[in-house]
Amino acid sequence: MMNRLSSPRIILPGLTGVLIIIFWYAIKYRWNIHDFILPSPHQILWAFTDEWSTLLRATWITFLGAGSGFLASVIIGFTMSLALVSSKWLRYGVYPFILFMQMIPIIATAAIIVILFDVGLQSVAIIAFLIGFFPVVASTLQGLLSVPEGQLEMFRLYKASPIQELFLLRVPNSLPFFFTGTKIAATLAVIGSVTGEIFAGSTNGSGGLGFMIMIYKSELKIDALYAATLVCCLLGFIFVSIVLYLKSLALRDWHESTLSGQD
Repeated sequence: MMNRLSSPRIILPGLTGVLIIIFWYAIKYRWNIHDFILPSPHQILWAFTDEWSTLLRATWITFLGAGSGFLASVIIGFTMSLALVSSKWLRYGVYPFILFMQMIPIIATAAIIVILFDVGLQSVAIIAFLIGFFPVVASTLQGLLSVPEGQLEMFRLYKASPIQELFLLRVPNSLPFFFTGTKIAATLAVIGSVTGEIFAGSTNGSGGLGFMIMIYKSELKIDALYAATLVCCLLGFIFVSIVLYLKSLALRDWHESTLSGQD
């Protein structure tokens, strides 16, 4: 336990965090920046304590929207990647439109989804899904297509069926790529959910973190706004941590990225 606590992966982020806080205070008091523009870290902590119940309720709503959208992006994105690698014509015909969909600004996407599906959790989940879908498809498809030629020749030499080649060779080879895309989608899902809540508003009288950020801004509760933003970051860290844990379970016995502890 003590070895883990003394690990550079624990100590260095902690030291960096302390330096950021010191730098924050130094900037604020050196240039006498008003609390309305940049609250002190302790003021944000007090606001977090004062707004604890509200932020907790908002976090749960954001978690539902981001989580459901993220799961949909992973499941549908992985399935779409299998379809695209199985058919060259489908890949040529569909993939450019998936790429085109990713080019639409998230603000425009959110506005369109709210118009189509009205306000509420379903719109937030769809926005989170759309923003996380492309990284999963792009990364997984790259992994499915990046099988070494020698391994492909061996499978074909032993007359493996296309299904065997797909699930026994291409899918295992794509897992590191898949988890890379999933990790990106995990962070984007929270961003998409918060952005969607700004447009979609409240759900049954209760809003998520994006909705509360807008409320705090309108009420000039700047320290609470910073606190809500911090909670958004923490929620993103939770999503990424779950992905990294699942990656370690899936790859820890054979892939160098987990054997060497790179994540």
